[in-house]
Amino acid sequence: MTDDALITLDEAAKLIPGADADTLKRMHRAGKLVCYKPGKKLLTTAANVTEAVKVNCRATPARAPQTRPDAASIERSRAALDLVLSRLPTKRRAERAKARPPRK
Repeated sequence: MTDDALITLDEAAKLIPGADADTLKRMHRAGKLVCYKPGKKLLTTAANVTEAVKVNCRATPARAPQTRPDAASIERSRAALDLVLSRLPTKRRAERAKARPPRK
């Protein structure tokens, strides 16, 4: 198959890993893929597909490896959490409990 031969969108989708004909139709409607419609079906060329992929698709950036927290940072986190929890209003809870009649 040459790059300028007309192919269907199903055949063109096989050129792109993870793509299907609907993906290529959306690219065409968005103006990102050149297609031809001599009849009822949309046709394109392999060159148009590779050009659209080259221009419109970007590589996913690599994620930085996650590191485990060290013991000092865990201890700081626990201390901060204990501080916040100690400041929570617990007096209201005790007053509400006294105001309620006991359950039978």
